[in-house]
Amino acid sequence: KARKRLEQKPFFIERIKGSEILFGVAPCSLALSQSRRDLFRLFLKQGSSSRRLLMSEFVLQAMARGVPVHHVKGRELNALCRGHVHQGVCLEATPLRFKSLKEAEKPDLGDEESPNQQLIWLVLEGVQDPMNLGAVLRSAYFLGVDRVVTSQRNSCPLTPTVSKASSGAVEVFDVYSTDDLQSFLKAKSAEGWEVVGTVKSPEEVENVPVISCSEFRWNKPILVVIG
Repeated sequence: KARKRLEQKPFFIERIKGSEILFGVAPCSLALSQSRRDLFRLFLKQGSSSRRLLMSEFVLQAMARGVPVHHVKGRELNALCRGHVHQGVCLEATPLRFKSLKEAEKPDLGDEESPNQQLIWLVLEGVQDPMNLGAVLRSAYFLGVDRVVTSQRNSCPLTPTVSKASSGAVEVFDVYSTDDLQSFLKAKSAEGWEVVGTVKSPEEVENVPVISCSEFRWNKPILVVIG
């Protein structure tokens, strides 16, 4: 008589209320290095001999922050992050929230004698896909964008998928939001900022001046609108 295979019980861990699971080396490492989230538990893959040094560094980071470390099987990590690519690391933490523009420091515009003309803010309208949002934030951070502002409505929240797609940039880069994007743009324009958008060809828009990127002159602070 053939033996019956023992059914594997699905892995389950009771999460702390309101927490989420970060996954991936960069998001988890940067979250541990900052003080922007409350951190609850770090989960590392058992027997990762090829990544022993990396896992040891994670343990040291967690110890420095007083975060408990749990060594679990790969399938358990898969269950924790619902099948996303975790690279052997998951971290239970509180979610990141958009910051209000009221919390933002006033930008340094210089003075009349030496104005700061090289400020650039990225404004996102209706970016709903977390992979797209993460990729945009990764590029913005790498290219030195001074601030990112997004609309509160019809926009993706700062989920673990966004953090992974941003290569962890969202863990170190503040993202602000506004519930009235149109008024925000009008107010910045009145302050002397230039508001610009992008199109594939001049035929796509009417009653708006269109110039090529090579002809654009960056001689004042600008807001680049994408969405």
